[in-house]
Amino acid sequence: MRKFVVPQEDVEEMRASRAVAVELALQRERRRQTIQSIASALLVVGLLAGILALIVVIPWRWDISPIVTYEAPNPEREELDRPEIDQRARPNPPGMKSSRARVIASKLPAELAVPVPEDPIPEGPFGMSEEIGEGWGDGEGDGSGGGGASFFGSRRKGKRVVYVVDFSNSMGSSTERGGTRIASLKKELIRSINDLSSGMQFAVIFFSSRSWTIDTEGPNHVDNGWNGLGDPPPANWYPATEHIKRKVIKQISAMPADGGTMWYPALKQGFSMTPPPNIVYLLSDGEPRDGENVLFDLKEINPHGVPIDTIAFELPGSPAAMLNEISQNTGGKFSMVYKGKLLRGMAAEKYTSPQFD
Repeated sequence: MRKFVVPQEDVEEMRASRAVAVELALQRERRRQTIQSIASALLVVGLLAGILALIVVIPWRWDISPIVTYEAPNPEREELDRPEIDQRARPNPPGMKSSRARVIASKLPAELAVPVPEDPIPEGPFGMSEEIGEGWGDGEGDGSGGGGASFFGSRRKGKRVVYVVDFSNSMGSSTERGGTRIASLKKELIRSINDLSSGMQFAVIFFSSRSWTIDTEGPNHVDNGWNGLGDPPPANWYPATEHIKRKVIKQISAMPADGGTMWYPALKQGFSMTPPPNIVYLLSDGEPRDGENVLFDLKEINPHGVPIDTIAFELPGSPAAMLNEISQNTGGKFSMVYKGKLLRGMAAEKYTSPQFD
């Protein structure tokens, strides 16, 4: 058998050709891997850039508007612990012991604020005419289903309300807008009674130089009323049914104003009712002969510490200051009717200054 012998030169050439082919293949593989690496890097960079763009474009926080708030008073209870009454208490000018001296201050305006339902300054006169119609009511229900009353803008929750109202001779005085003070009082009193829910009980204690109720024999109720000596005569609770309301309102409409002004008999008679009231309104337009005694004996008159909401009717100065002090010492609210306008809070307290005497 004949062997084929490849020349040495051809062998070297073949080896060189294979080496070149291998080198070319390696270069192509390196280029492919380099391209893949660059593409992967660009893809990763693109993804990171997209994520950063989303972070920049999409807001990840919400601006919360600052809220201006106030501290609401605790809901009224039928039995409240009251601070000890200073037996040496006397009327003070407004601002010395006012519970309204609370201020919320801010350097920045708030887009959202909680309205404070205190210290309203009325923009116009309230109903002071002889007619019975719209007037002093606040137009708000209590929303609790548990009963409540409103009187000259002061709303309270409770089941038993007693109105202690001034029927002295000065209540027959004329008002600036026409009519008389007693007519305006009767108008608001009748409106308040008509708005009572059927599950409530109510009573009206009239006073001048004595105190009496619609059960007191007439026609001269003042002379037949209680003078404050001894034990007070019992006063009856009336269920707030439509039939009873009509009977009481008829008596109120016919009740005359006569006599001087004393607070003690009416307050003592009202707080001696069984069971005791949990809503008490006291309205007066005159300076009582026993005002200092009432302030001194307030804890004895009101042993359960029931809040007394007081209304000073068209008489600023010291009498209004005493009514304000009664409301402060019992946790009640003070209001003032002055020149046909209903004032509350600091707007009312400024008229308790002695400069108005």
